[in-house]
Amino acid sequence: RTPSPTDEEIDAAMSGNICRCGTYLRIRDAIHRAAGSAGGAS
Repeated sequence: RTPSPTDEEIDAAMSGNICRCGTYLRIRDAIHRAAGSAGGAS
């Protein structure tokens, strides 16, 4: 939905999900990488 999401946008989108493993930073990094490789596809 957002080609280049900010950390704040990612955090807001993930706010309803609880992760017991504490890998939020790695999940956020993966989202940034996936958004970068999407090439603007919608």
